[in-house]
Amino acid sequence: MFPWNDSSLKTLWQGTLNTDDNLAQWKAMIAQFWDAVAVGAERSVYIYFASKRKAPLTIKLPPDNQQLLDADEMCVEWSLSHFAPFEPVVAFSRGSLLYLWNPIRMGMAGYLRGHGGAITSIAVHPNTPHLVCSTSRDLTTRIYDLSLPAEVPMKQKPQRPGKKKRPEKEKVPNPVWPPGKTPSLAGAAHGLRIPSEAGGEGVGAGRCIVVLLGGRSGGHKAAVLGAAFHPVHPIIATCGMDRTVKIWPVRPKNRSEIQREDKPLFTSGHIHKARVLSVSWLQDDLLLTHSAPAIMRVAPEDPNNKATYLEPGELIIWRWLGLNRFFPPGYEDTLPLVLRGCSSDYQESSSFKLISIHRFSATDTQYVVPKLSLFNSPFGDPLALFAYPGATSFFIVNIANLSCKPRPPFPLDAPKNNGSSELARAAERLHLDGQQEPTAQTETEAEAETEKVGANLYNGRNEVIPPALVSWEISVRECEWDQSSGDLLRGQVDEGMFWVWRYDDDEQK
Repeated sequence: MFPWNDSSLKTLWQGTLNTDDNLAQWKAMIAQFWDAVAVGAERSVYIYFASKRKAPLTIKLPPDNQQLLDADEMCVEWSLSHFAPFEPVVAFSRGSLLYLWNPIRMGMAGYLRGHGGAITSIAVHPNTPHLVCSTSRDLTTRIYDLSLPAEVPMKQKPQRPGKKKRPEKEKVPNPVWPPGKTPSLAGAAHGLRIPSEAGGEGVGAGRCIVVLLGGRSGGHKAAVLGAAFHPVHPIIATCGMDRTVKIWPVRPKNRSEIQREDKPLFTSGHIHKARVLSVSWLQDDLLLTHSAPAIMRVAPEDPNNKATYLEPGELIIWRWLGLNRFFPPGYEDTLPLVLRGCSSDYQESSSFKLISIHRFSATDTQYVVPKLSLFNSPFGDPLALFAYPGATSFFIVNIANLSCKPRPPFPLDAPKNNGSSELARAAERLHLDGQQEPTAQTETEAEAETEKVGANLYNGRNEVIPPALVSWEISVRECEWDQSSGDLLRGQVDEGMFWVWRYDDDEQK
């Protein structure tokens, strides 16, 4: 969906372009694309207009030699350039390539390469939409600036005085890695510039300015599946196949060199039990993530028992407790010179608090996962919309209505019938030499333990089963492709409510 409206110019780029002269051109652009929807296909991108009687715009991609997996889908997002704010750009990917298309000029605005694997998602900064982020299966995340050209100006190598002049060679703006004395030519695989003789990084608009590396220090150990820019602070959150959620600094070095980051400000693999599919910011330090179904062991303490079960995916709201440490209150306008945490931050951090946990519907396989999108408006409650692959309906969840995670009981071991806790009974069996008296388990206790395991087969551990996610299902009526009429759903968000109207061409409701 086209993400901007008539009043968006007040917040974009901190309102620097919100003038009377620009406002008229901005409203003309909004009137042209306010109902535009960009949809990706195998080798095409279509821009449909939900309200206007207008033919869709079609973008055809040239053939290439990329070998893609069935799970590699095309990602599509809308973006804007700071120097051309009245010409929206459709950023989409196929495989490891990123394309930029201008619907005003009806042509390609840029073509970018650099990823070593298929692109899994595209994210655009909500307030500075010229910053575009792409995540990939190559464990990295690349951030592009659409206001810069893709061609990087190369420095000319200076000639020593008194020497015979030779053809000057271009100096790639890469760091010098000892013991070498010249800029490294390692290329995009190491987060460096690609020399022009090797094909360069692309053509047209868009230049990579930051690379979040994977596999080094605190980077992702598997494919990165999602990302989200913070609307205020220079940070970005990523999630991936390795079950971790990371928060990185976004601090470009300059226009020519790439800033390489391998130590995030936050890393945790204890929030979800399976791959994390998406991450979104709800507030300054509040995040929303959702995960795929997890394969869990029935008896994790028994190495000989290999039985497993499938636990449904979860939707979790959690708070990052380290935001004020890196961005103290009262110093929002002062950017810190150094954004670097300690090893406990970028390896496995515990500076988070779980607020709400809800589970999705159970599925037969871990590969059937919902696609989730967050609609966050300052005028109403945040809404999460998700749908399953191949379904003819989607679901809406009001985030404000989700119940909080219950507090754990205290003491942690609940008293038994005899008035003593399991912890107290274990302490009575301890000796000074550190050994523990063996306790004989009666047949009745063994049967009770078996029934307990069977009752907790869902989670397999002594945990509170999260409640089911309560959502509102909206079915979309199937229609023939050659049918000119169709359903149109219009929604309005109010505080505590979500109103939906359906307009039918045949029957007005």
